[in-house]
Formats: sequence, C-alpha cells, structure tokens
Amino acid sequence: MAVTLNLLPTGYAVSGPLGKVLKLVRMLNVILLSGFIIFVMGLGAYFVFISAQSKNISLENDGLKSQIAAQAKTEQTIFLLKDRITKINSVHETPSSVKVFTKIEPFLASIGQNSDLIELSIDPQKFDMSVVFRTNSDLTEFLSKISNSDVFKSVTLTTFGYNPASGYLATFHIL
Repeated sequence: MAVTLNLLPTGYAVSGPLGKVLKLVRMLNVILLSGFIIFVMGLGAYFVFISAQSKNISLENDGLKSQIAAQAKTEQTIFLLKDRITKINSVHETPSSVKVFTKIEPFLASIGQNSDLIELSIDPQKFDMSVVFRTNSDLTEFLSKISNSDVFKSVTLTTFGYNPASGYLATFHIL
C-alpha cells in the first residue's frame, strides 16, 4: 500500500477536481516534453542528413563542372580542327601554277647570260615577267623563240624601254 505524505498544512492542500486537473496537466507536460525532445532529435537528424546530401550534391556539381570544362576544351579543339580542315581543303582546291612554270622554264633558260630576269609573277592561268637584255641580239633571240613557240595562247609586250647604261627592259604578259 502506498503511503501519501502531505507536508502542506491541511488548508493549503489541493483536493478534488483541481487536484485531478493538476495531475492531468503533469502527465500532459511529461508527454509534451518527451514529444518535444523527440521532435528536436528528429530535426537534428534531419539537418545532419540534409548537410550530408548538400556535401554530396556539391561534390557532384564540382565533378560536373570539371567535365564541362574538359568537354569545352575538346569542343574547341574539334572546332579548330574543322576550321583547319576546311582551310586545307580550300588550299587543295586552289589551282596549281606548276603547269605554267613548266611551260615557261625552257624560255627562262634561253635568256642570255648577259640578260637578267627582274620580275616573274606566276598565276595558274598566266604569268608576267620583266627582263633586262644587255644586248640587242639577246632581245632578238628571246623574242624570236617566244613568238615562234606554240606553247602559249598569247604573248603581250606590255612595256618596253631602253637605257644606255643597263640595256633593254621588256615586260611580257603571257597567257
């Protein structure tokens, strides 16, 4: 049997319905306090979980950033390679001047030893050249060779001049 000990004087003792209400309030306080403690512990666990998730997401984000940077470099390299390939193809499609040079080469060799080739400009379809002939015979010989040749479509003498110190200057436009 339980003994109830009341240290309060009899006039101050809580009895009746007020005592039942106080007993009920004490039980509710214990229940609410334990619920609050459980809630705080759950909230703390939730914050720890969210913090771990945030770190994982941050690490994943950094990994994705590094992948994007690597792919940007790769894409830039691919773009530069495509650009270079188009430039290489355009160079390959450019007509060559080798055919024209092989046609003119025997005539360049026939320029006399006293004469000088001043300028030679070669395009795929035509070329221009300037020659200084020291003697009249060198000029005549060169003109006869180039006029009797059937290698070129047309030969045009664009400029002709004489200087007693250097000789004859002739510029030709040849197709």
